[in-house]
Amino acid sequence: MEKKSIGIAPSNIPTIASGQYNINVQLENNICTTGKKDIVFHVEGYNHIIPQDEILTVYPPQEHKGNFAGTFPHIQFRRSTLPWEYEVRSSGKRLPYLFLVLLKEDEINEGEFIIKEFNTNSLVGSLEIPTEPKLLKILSRSEPIEGVYPPINLIGNLAHVRVQKHTELQDLNLPTETSILISNRIVEPNTKYRAFICYYANENSGKYEMIQYLNQISNTCVILSEWSFESIASELYQIDSTKLRNHPKFDSFKSYLKDSNIDILDKIKSFANSELKELIEKNEQYLKDRKLRWEKWSNKNAIKEFEQLEKEQVDNNFIIEYLEYNGKNLKGYLHELNLDSFKTFIKSPALKENASDLKIDKDPISRLLEAAKVPLEHQLKAGGKIVSWYQGPFTKWNSSFDILNYLKERRDNYQKEYQEKNYSTFEHQLYDSIPDHADYLILFNEDTKMYDMTYSVAWQLGRLLIMNDNKVLQELKKWKYDLELHNLILDQNKDSHLPSFISKAPEVSQLVLDYITELIRFRNFPINYLLPHADFNKEESLQYFKIDNSWILAFLFGIFSAGPNLSILDFEKLVLNKKRNERIKEFGNFNLDNNSSIKEDLKNLMDNLSDNKSENNSATLLAEIKEKCEIAIQTDVSESDKNELQILLQTLDIIKNEFWFIFNANNSYYGILLQSQTIKNWPHLIVELDESYDFHYVTTINSTLRLYITDKPFSKIEMYLKNENAHFGMDYKSNKDKIISVSTNEDSVTTANNYLYKQPRVIFNIKS
Repeated sequence: MEKKSIGIAPSNIPTIASGQYNINVQLENNICTTGKKDIVFHVEGYNHIIPQDEILTVYPPQEHKGNFAGTFPHIQFRRSTLPWEYEVRSSGKRLPYLFLVLLKEDEINEGEFIIKEFNTNSLVGSLEIPTEPKLLKILSRSEPIEGVYPPINLIGNLAHVRVQKHTELQDLNLPTETSILISNRIVEPNTKYRAFICYYANENSGKYEMIQYLNQISNTCVILSEWSFESIASELYQIDSTKLRNHPKFDSFKSYLKDSNIDILDKIKSFANSELKELIEKNEQYLKDRKLRWEKWSNKNAIKEFEQLEKEQVDNNFIIEYLEYNGKNLKGYLHELNLDSFKTFIKSPALKENASDLKIDKDPISRLLEAAKVPLEHQLKAGGKIVSWYQGPFTKWNSSFDILNYLKERRDNYQKEYQEKNYSTFEHQLYDSIPDHADYLILFNEDTKMYDMTYSVAWQLGRLLIMNDNKVLQELKKWKYDLELHNLILDQNKDSHLPSFISKAPEVSQLVLDYITELIRFRNFPINYLLPHADFNKEESLQYFKIDNSWILAFLFGIFSAGPNLSILDFEKLVLNKKRNERIKEFGNFNLDNNSSIKEDLKNLMDNLSDNKSENNSATLLAEIKEKCEIAIQTDVSESDKNELQILLQTLDIIKNEFWFIFNANNSYYGILLQSQTIKNWPHLIVELDESYDFHYVTTINSTLRLYITDKPFSKIEMYLKNENAHFGMDYKSNKDKIISVSTNEDSVTTANNYLYKQPRVIFNIKS
């Protein structure tokens, strides 16, 4: 299912332009007349520097070296109005005041362009304090060079606004309206570049002033931001076994495979083994045939239809794509991602060597490492140190430890022991409550004769976090005191001969629910608890895992341990399940008599959230119901049906962020951890699991680390950038034009669409 809403607008001009304004005020009435008063105010704008937090992304990425030949560099701002915030006009037409200048390093080094540094005291209209001036950079050239600075009639075509609400991107917290500046100059191979965000300025007696009425190109520009990159030669290839192991047919050519240097394809073929060489030659033939098919393709605008037909070509083995050396562009990053399960790799053999000394079977250790357990040293309460096992919330797919059952079994065992020893009392409350100390969750691994602190540490973390948030802590304690009173009333009603008091179980505060919901989505979460060992913190990696629900429950136990005792029964009933049961009942009250398809999907969603039985993941079901509701509302339905559908839509928008939807202890949750520069440099990157981009939730941990969580296992990961979020460029040919050209009356929307460049799509298959 692909659902999108995208648009490109030529501009987004703010109501009031940046700059200085003067107002003359004089009050006249029949009592008195005041003297004239001048009021001066400023609308702030960027006239000497653009802060980094205003920039969403740049392409090619900062300080990157890759195959960027044919690219027209661009910068994307978080605010859609930014390029038009100062009023600049030419021939009565409003233009963006900013543009992008692309220079070769050699052009700067050889003195064709000069960068001078002053301070903001040299800038007319600066609002900086004269005694605390900021850096001002000026770019100037000795003589005009055609095609480097954008001509006046092209400036308007090099900026546009992108408006989009992709379903695939809804969890990434990206702005829906952004502004983009494009360079008018193409990137050539084997060249170092610097890109500058500038505006035209006049220099007069050592002072620089923005030109707001453009009649001709100035030789002087003020630099507000810059970045650099290097373009390598195109059509280079390399045998890289780490990269090639993601190829579907890797097993057929991995024997005697050796890594090679970067070279042209013919040299790579001579270095390859016979199986790999055969695949290369078959792929070369396919690409030649594809080129002929494209030349015969009548509708050159129907690229998607052509690509769809090409997917059916079974003779495409993609091997050349895997061999292609792209450096640090998007395709290069995606192909070089290291796919593996989330597990511990002990590089030093010391642990396994010690295992034999300790008479420990190595296989149990291997199984523990496969489950992402890490041996960590920690202090004992009485002093001294010990090494114990720890595992974060991510583990192997077939993990099945159930901490609730463990606590119940432990309770039954203690009760049986008390009965066998004829103890007079058994303290039910002690064992029926959630653990009030981390020691209750320490496990002992018989195979390795080591303690397992996994759930004890999770409990401690929950406890530490709640104790450091006083507002939430007070709300939690208040709820637990109210619940304690409610339970006392219920106990009294059982034994009292008087009329029963009516008491309703108190609701968990929404503040507390929101607090734990954010934490179990791992937002603002201490990263060393998620990735407890350097082995997990691997650059350019893609790791798949299952969430350990017992770890999450132990973490919640730590949070809810603050204050009076809380029984496990009340915890399950009031915290884990109450809201879910209420929602299921609420959804059951929708009639939807004229929308049987929506009603059936709604039932499937509720069943899925209860017992995980549906074939589709919950997020996909939710998205499909919303889409059907939106379509049904637009059709000719009765007013009552429309109102019911709108109420359902509003409810569906809410539930995806509710605690009960995010976490059900009876369901299983799976995910991937993507650690890559692609997140930072291509924030609109789309990830699909088994062709579904609807996730239970997505959490961006930092600029290069992101979690994608679903409630169904998956076998295929697909990563790509939609063409609407592509960079701008064309297939590089040395004899073609090196600058953007536009036709008469062409606007920036047309220019943007003309130069959007096709993007790579990479698929990873998880081997069972």
